[in-house]
Amino acid sequence: MKKHLFRSLLTLVLLSCWSSLPAQGQNAASVEKSASNASAGISVSTSNGKTTITYQGKKVWSGKTTGKVTGKAKSVDGVDYAAAFDGDKVIWENVAGASRHLK
Repeated sequence: MKKHLFRSLLTLVLLSCWSSLPAQGQNAASVEKSASNASAGISVSTSNGKTTITYQGKKVWSGKTTGKVTGKAKSVDGVDYAAAFDGDKVIWENVAGASRHLK
């Protein structure tokens, strides 16, 4: 009886430990990061150093990046400005000079 109880407890402990593990192994290098500003329609997605920028549902830029990529947008006097930055470097603007309004 004690042996059966011990096996049952051991099985329960092993199953609870096993179920807490992720279903698939994750390769940190292939994890995708993304962010978006829904009100402005800008979205930034990065995977393995390659970034894709989507503005108002259309892919507007894609390429390699090195720093933290951010997308910013705002409306000034009825004009929408959007830009994406690789660190401090401007990598895309919806209109020329948009980044000046967003810093």
